[in-house]
Amino acid sequence: MHSSIAGGRRFAVRSIALQLGATALLAVAWAVAQGLPAALAVGFGGGAVALGNALFALRLFAVRVAPARQVLRGVYTGEALKLGLALPLLYVAIAVLELPFLPLLAGLVLAQIVFWVALVAIRLADVW
Repeated sequence: MHSSIAGGRRFAVRSIALQLGATALLAVAWAVAQGLPAALAVGFGGGAVALGNALFALRLFAVRVAPARQVLRGVYTGEALKLGLALPLLYVAIAVLELPFLPLLAGLVLAQIVFWVALVAIRLADVW
């Protein structure tokens, strides 16, 4: 029997690693095509999503066994932390560092798509 908490932790680690790996590959491609500022923008976008998901997972799995109400509170708090981190990071990237917007958006979208694909792929891999 698999523990759903342990499985959730494993999924979180795997999906964040996949997000960071895909972001790094895209950053290298943008660096070759358009230079270091574009690569940094990709890293910022993808990193903001991956870091937000990591904070979400840390908050969600902070308690091993808890009543449903407490787990739901952890989900809401984790989502607030994720948005509370990602939005200021994106503001810094755009307004302060003045990184190019298109690579920033590409990194962000890629990291989110990788997360969604990982939801399916990792679950299928665990079944087989």
